Amino acid sequence: MLTYLGYFSTSFTIAIVMWPILSAVLTLPILAGLYHRHHRMKLLSAGAAYLTVLYVLGLITFTLYPMPDDPEAFCAANAGQFAPQLDPLRFISDIQNGGLSGILQLVMNVVLFMPLGFVLTRWLRWRWWAVLIGGFAVSLFIESSQLSGFWGLYPCAYRQFDVNDLMTNTLGAMVGLAVAVLFGKWVPMAHMPERSEYNEHPGAVHRLVTFIIDMVFVALVYVPLTLLVTFLFYWAAEPLQNGDFMLFGGHLTVGVGWLNFLAPIGASLAFLIFEFLIPLGHKGRTLGGMYTHMTIETKPRKGIARAVFYILRTLIMGAMVVMFIIGFGHNAHIMHYTFYGFVILFLFAVFAHRMPWDFVPGSSVAPAPAVPVYGAADVAAAPAESSAANAHSDKEGAATVAGDDAVSGVPDSDAASKGAVNTKNTGDARAEDDESAATNPNTVGQDEK
Repeated sequence: MLTYLGYFSTSFTIAIVMWPILSAVLTLPILAGLYHRHHRMKLLSAGAAYLTVLYVLGLITFTLYPMPDDPEAFCAANAGQFAPQLDPLRFISDIQNGGLSGILQLVMNVVLFMPLGFVLTRWLRWRWWAVLIGGFAVSLFIESSQLSGFWGLYPCAYRQFDVNDLMTNTLGAMVGLAVAVLFGKWVPMAHMPERSEYNEHPGAVHRLVTFIIDMVFVALVYVPLTLLVTFLFYWAAEPLQNGDFMLFGGHLTVGVGWLNFLAPIGASLAFLIFEFLIPLGHKGRTLGGMYTHMTIETKPRKGIARAVFYILRTLIMGAMVVMFIIGFGHNAHIMHYTFYGFVILFLFAVFAHRMPWDFVPGSSVAPAPAVPVYGAADVAAAPAESSAANAHSDKEGAATVAGDDAVSGVPDSDAASKGAVNTKNTGDARAEDDESAATNPNTVGQDEK
């Protein structure tokens, strides 16, 4: 057994190291899509997305990728030992002969595909028959890849095609389906409504995903720009024996040291565009924030407060980005320290629920004018009561005129006009009464008494 595992030592180590890192990278597009759709996400949802990618990559990594390091030696030593096993009842003799190890092999094949059935049922919402077909198809692909040497990439079969693996893997997918159904009764799926507003209080993961998207735009600008300037320089310049270069027919002689500053300068300019100018003119929304529906401005700021906010954020984040680029090309220690700085900022956002520049105070909003305490109820009720009384009086006046005209045979249009005249007269009379009451309030009191 140890001799067999020795063939896989290097590739297995690479698979173990790259597995979680590559999973994190591949999870970012999923998180970006979820933020684009729902604008918000719980930390558990982000963790579930990462674990799903981790599982899928692990399923591929540990069933297909770890290939023997020396193909010729492995194929010569194991010729004919990986013939397909097509007996569906072979597992019975394996249990009888292998005992506990035979049982564990069957159980592990079932457990290996349980997460697949859970994911297909819980998050992709596949029906039972689709989960059955999907689990069988994935297992068949893996077994066929092992039989064919990963479809011809390897000179011989490095693992055995086993029909019992097809059976136990498919069973595992169905067990995962059952677990997902039971889990759904205990923890129902949360409904995520569509949102049209921007998240003004994004969490640490939301900020991280958005910042990575923005850095992709920064890289898409400064990397081609750096390569273009470097190419044009070597194309236009003539090399000298001392290592310098001559430009413009000998009128200018320069060295190559300035080329080391191209990437940092290009990255700085791109960072200012995508992380300063664009959010400054779009209420704190970067291009990444426009996609994930978040803003870096957590509170309204104006004037000096807004300027201080953007200056602090640009200096801190911009300096770290430029230092990371410088360290990536020349000094690994600078790159490591910058990476630790990003980790510290992320942890700060996790526990403080904000970034350091978010502590810049916001602009004060003028309060709405208060309603007077004395007579407030009367002031509010008077217009409503007056309107109701006016409407009731108008209806009575219009009905009286319409009734009289109907008896005398006057057309409806004339009746309506008379009603309007009567309404106007009634309103004028009421206005005079109100004006008189306002002039002599004692009269109102006597009438009420």
